Amino acid sequence: MIRFGIAGIPLTSKGRTFIESVEDAHNLGLNALEVQMLRVNVEERPALDYAGMHPRDIDSSIIVDVLRQDEEGNYVGVGIETEIEEDDIVQELFWNMARNFDDLTDGGNLARELDVRLSMHAPYYMDLLNPEEMGERSYNHLKWTLMIGRAMKAGRVITHTGFYHGNKKESLKKAVEVYEEISTRYSHDAGYPYVGVESSGKTEIFGTVPDLMSLSKKVKNIEPILNFPHVHSITGGSLIEIKDFDAVLSEFKKYSKTDIYTEFAGVEYEGNNETKLTAIKHGDLKFETLAETMIDLDSDMTVISCSPLLEHDAQYMQLIYLRALSKKFQKKTPMKKATA
Repeated sequence: MIRFGIAGIPLTSKGRTFIESVEDAHNLGLNALEVQMLRVNVEERPALDYAGMHPRDIDSSIIVDVLRQDEEGNYVGVGIETEIEEDDIVQELFWNMARNFDDLTDGGNLARELDVRLSMHAPYYMDLLNPEEMGERSYNHLKWTLMIGRAMKAGRVITHTGFYHGNKKESLKKAVEVYEEISTRYSHDAGYPYVGVESSGKTEIFGTVPDLMSLSKKVKNIEPILNFPHVHSITGGSLIEIKDFDAVLSEFKKYSKTDIYTEFAGVEYEGNNETKLTAIKHGDLKFETLAETMIDLDSDMTVISCSPLLEHDAQYMQLIYLRALSKKFQKKTPMKKATA
């Protein structure tokens, strides 16, 4: 099955919540939605008002951790599967798309009812390999995205890795450590989404196709995410012919957990670096060519529009694919000779 969807809230949506985004994606004839973890604020506060409650029962915010004193008096996280005590400190996440865990659960249930496949994207600015505070902050944002993804039962959480720190070999070693830790601590076996590591569109950012293949080989619980405009840019415009798309899809298919998860838009690039995403009709990265590859694909696939035209281009790609599929079946159907 090929699914088409969008990254974020539909441009035509009057509402701005998670639940409304699911409804609008379905009404647009799309069956995938990548929910974006944007405009998030996390605050720490004394838990006195919540004493005796469970984090999931609080309706004013999304509790992402409960901090409790250990024997030495240090506050350490004890998770959200516990009753809150008076002396605890809670970490509250405030997000414009959902108020509390009930919103996440209700939106997830609605998505399954409407057959809209959910994924999530962690904040776009990530620097997971940074040995200083920015690395810890990025790790926390990925952790919180996984927790929210679990509550809505998203299939995967997609993340950028961030800048290389040191040479590529050193960066790969650090990436293996980071992704091994987070995919073990927040494992799919425990109900968390798979961690998807997105390909990069800039030479200073971790995420070339060789980077992702090496990482996926070493860390079994993550999967590579194929962003076509990023790969096209960083390779100087390599995705031109059917065989080019087929080759890169075959690489990513090796490590995909369910279907092959991809993102598509038009793109402008210079010197092996992406400069701007565009509508899919612009530039030399052609969805028509990808569609010709997809009609012979023997795997399920999701195509997420990250174009500035978002749902318009998602619907347009869906139409192009269906036309290519129709032509294939027409060619395979022999014409019957008219009988006298």
